[in-house]
Amino acid sequence: MTWARRFWVAAGTCCAFGVVAAQAAEPNPDLPAVQAVCGRCHTTAVFLNKPRAWDRWNDVFADMTKRGANGTDQQLEQVTRFFLENLTLVNVNTSAAEELGGVLGVSDEVAANIIAQRSRERFTTLEQLLAFPGVSRDTLQARKSRISF
Repeated sequence: MTWARRFWVAAGTCCAFGVVAAQAAEPNPDLPAVQAVCGRCHTTAVFLNKPRAWDRWNDVFADMTKRGANGTDQQLEQVTRFFLENLTLVNVNTSAAEELGGVLGVSDEVAANIIAQRSRERFTTLEQLLAFPGVSRDTLQARKSRISF
């Protein structure tokens, strides 16, 4: 069983979300899975521009699973990625590595390095994150409204 399947079976599948309009330049490759899984019950506009903390999304996923939402392993993996990359709020000084990786667009190794650094000194700016190889200025700029310290 894949990580995404275990996550969604345990926490639930979404059925209540939509697309962030600001993403318009290129279609998100994970969006069709979000539409297939979440769009069965309602339009995806329900979650448009409504970012939340990952713990809160987990509560929503659990509720949607109870209501019957489901999908293939691949769809659930894509939905998980979509929500982490597009709709999750993150605090650089407190969030888990998975959340940092998804929102900041960094590898597991870079997320671990960020966590190690914050244990020595708290982050206060996006510029401090750019000191880490593997952190993209463009990604941080695009997602800065969902990043706090």
